[in-house]
Amino acid sequence: MLLAMARAMYKEWLDKDKLVLLQGWKRDGLTDAEIAHNIGISINTLNKWKREHVQIGQALKRGRDEINIIVENALLKKALSGNTTAMIFFLKNNWRDKYNDSQLSKEERELVLANIRKANADARIKEAKAIVAERLGTEDNEQLDQVLNKLIEEAGKVGTDKSINEETD
Repeated sequence: MLLAMARAMYKEWLDKDKLVLLQGWKRDGLTDAEIAHNIGISINTLNKWKREHVQIGQALKRGRDEINIIVENALLKKALSGNTTAMIFFLKNNWRDKYNDSQLSKEERELVLANIRKANADARIKEAKAIVAERLGTEDNEQLDQVLNKLIEEAGKVGTDKSINEETD
């Protein structure tokens, strides 16, 4: 019964006035989930309507585009009036190739972050070795090195076919 109501309900939202309402909600900054709630349907149903009924999808897109233009114009006005933060934001987003602080691609930034995490982990391991070495005698240091090296080796295998769980099974 509810499914049949939802199917029939979309027709009501194809009316010109209802499409303007959808556009207005989007322009006012409502999310698709909030719009779906206002209509009385689930977000999945709204997404289905957007795919199956071009007018609904276009109304929401026009509303989003309209608010983006309004916000962009407000930002531009602030930048032109001398607001330095607005100027920087505007230039970074509109002339990325010229004013972007980061010269690295997304993949390069991810690689750098991974290397930083690895370096931090290595530093923590060395700190732990030093602390334990101070507490133990020389004979125990050799045993400690063997244990820590095994841990480091296992940590390197995490995510591969030879993980710790598989070796102990």
